[in-house]
Amino acid sequence: MAIFVTSNLQLGRPNAMKTYNRDFKTIEDMNTYFINQWNSVVKASDTVYHLGNFAWDPKTAQDSLIRLNGTINLILGEHDKAVETLRDKNMLRRGVSILDCIANIDELQSVASYWPLGAWPNKSKKHWSIIGYPGKTFKSDPKTRVINVSTDLWKNTPQDLNHIIEIFKDI
Repeated sequence: MAIFVTSNLQLGRPNAMKTYNRDFKTIEDMNTYFINQWNSVVKASDTVYHLGNFAWDPKTAQDSLIRLNGTINLILGEHDKAVETLRDKNMLRRGVSILDCIANIDELQSVASYWPLGAWPNKSKKHWSIIGYPGKTFKSDPKTRVINVSTDLWKNTPQDLNHIIEIFKDI
């Protein structure tokens, strides 16, 4: 079982193609591509932390969650009303949870959040801050132990958290 991280899929959001320079002809093409990328690496037994901005509308969110592999932990971003609506109507599929705005991933000495943090739990113990905010000014930095996992920075594919931490340790 692996632990994957990603963020900012913005499934179903028309403006996402322009804002993030995503080269798709239609929203459906973008959604299908992201789902295929996810399922190409995530297996049913894996866990995924999606750190904000999952889907634009409840129908797209529900349809996508049904098709995606793994146990999915959603941390809400600024554009996550769709998943909140599904939660409020008790419509999240089995294996999908909405977490608090900060999640401890103790086995990998990491803290996950959508928003960039100046301080995070166990920072003094050298835990990593895994963020999902898509802003270009919030880049990964191995010196400060911050890794930005916004999908557009990682070839639109969820990343194995253990693997990216090992990469950043070597830098």
